Amino acid sequence: MTEGIIVAIIGGAVTIVGGLVMWWLRQLSQEIAAQKTRIEKLEHRDKLSWLYIRRLIDHAYRHGAVPLPEPPAGWLEDE
Repeated sequence: MTEGIIVAIIGGAVTIVGGLVMWWLRQLSQEIAAQKTRIEKLEHRDKLSWLYIRRLIDHAYRHGAVPLPEPPAGWLEDE
């Protein structure tokens, strides 16, 4: 083989591998963005849960009876 053919084969292989790496990085970036969004939603729900639990404790301490306070808006929503 001549040197030009070897260079062309190596160049083609590098192009294919580079394309696959870029595709993988793009997929990874999308997964990270989705996980970040999910974590933000879970953190918000966690904050609402702590606020609701605090209201329940205050209610039980002050009144000790039913009806219990309603959960905060958005607390019962599914992910």
